[in-house]
Amino acid sequence: MLYAKLQCMFWPVNELAIIMFFKGIRSKFMKKTAFTLAAAAVLLTGCTNPFQKEDKTAPETTAPPATTQEQTTEPATAAKKQIFFRMGEDENTEPFLTSDHITNCSMEIVPNESGQSDYVVDIFFDDEGKDIFAKATAEAAANGGIISTWYNEYLISRATVAEAITNGSAVISGTDMREASKIAGWIYECIQKPETTANEGE
Repeated sequence: MLYAKLQCMFWPVNELAIIMFFKGIRSKFMKKTAFTLAAAAVLLTGCTNPFQKEDKTAPETTAPPATTQEQTTEPATAAKKQIFFRMGEDENTEPFLTSDHITNCSMEIVPNESGQSDYVVDIFFDDEGKDIFAKATAEAAANGGIISTWYNEYLISRATVAEAITNGSAVISGTDMREASKIAGWIYECIQKPETTANEGE
């Protein structure tokens, strides 16, 4: 009887101890599980431990600040397109006349003796260019020389001069329609056009 009473007296104590024991195990298990999940989060995201207190201080950087450097070299510009007239056929010969003195050009269809059509390019000079070309052709004719016409570094025409040309124009002949059209386009491209304003024509 006494044994039974003692057993009844100690039963609540034992039950309490068992409950506390299991609570301790569950608490350790939950802490271990939480720590494992935190470590996994760190490995997967590359972030700091989300359970740590946030550090308010900004991280230091050793990279120099980005700066803009002022451009010291001038931008490249396209070479000016010009027509050159030279004595002879050497590209290195100093031109005696350029497209700065050309005022206009045109392609013309001229009938020949066989009844076919020849395509020529007419070039017209200003007063100064007229005088320069007259003197050059007179010199070339006296020596049986050649005058060549160039588009920048490209030779587009060469002609043996028979007499001085004093009317202020030059003619490029011996071409077909396609060649004449192309040469006229090159020459026109090099002619200095008068500047126009927005109010012009109003």
